[in-house]
Amino acid sequence: MGSPIIIIIVLGLLLLTVALVMITRQNKKTPYHADPSAWLQPPAPTEPELPPANTIAPDYQQQIDQFHSTRTTLQDSFFKICSESGRPRGLRWKKCEFEEQSTFVIENHSLNLHALTPVVISFEAIPGGPMEDMEAVGNLRVGSALFVHTGENWGTRGDVIYNLNAEEAIEHYRDNYTDFDLDSMSAKSVESANERPQS
Repeated sequence: MGSPIIIIIVLGLLLLTVALVMITRQNKKTPYHADPSAWLQPPAPTEPELPPANTIAPDYQQQIDQFHSTRTTLQDSFFKICSESGRPRGLRWKKCEFEEQSTFVIENHSLNLHALTPVVISFEAIPGGPMEDMEAVGNLRVGSALFVHTGENWGTRGDVIYNLNAEEAIEHYRDNYTDFDLDSMSAKSVESANERPQS
């Protein structure tokens, strides 16, 4: 008679332990800042998962051509991913304008190209949300949208490097990138990269 009760108690304790573990894992996710105004600045993007390392440079002309031929689809995909991300919290992506000029760099691990495109983003507050009464919601945000060539095609995770133009973003992630010369379709030499226009 006592054995079934003991089994039930043991099973209950096991279920409680599993529930506590799941709750703990959920709470390990980085929370947004307690101050709602900080939600206007989403967390910095993590570096995309990289394909296997290469020792031979791919056909950069082909990658450039692919980017231009799929650019509209890439931008639509970028906006869709960002719109469905739920970030920044309490805001809805209203519009994202992409500048025509993109800057290409060579990612040092895969040797594939990454493209940084300047963007201007506008948000609107979700009715009833914590940002509804904040005037700053209407301010335009600038940054750089990141597009990545995987070795087969171009893609995006909706990564935005806020408040940095393409050149500033490249400098920020300098350890990961080599400058790319669009004219020669190859890596820029150190001398060329260090050249400064004379006034």
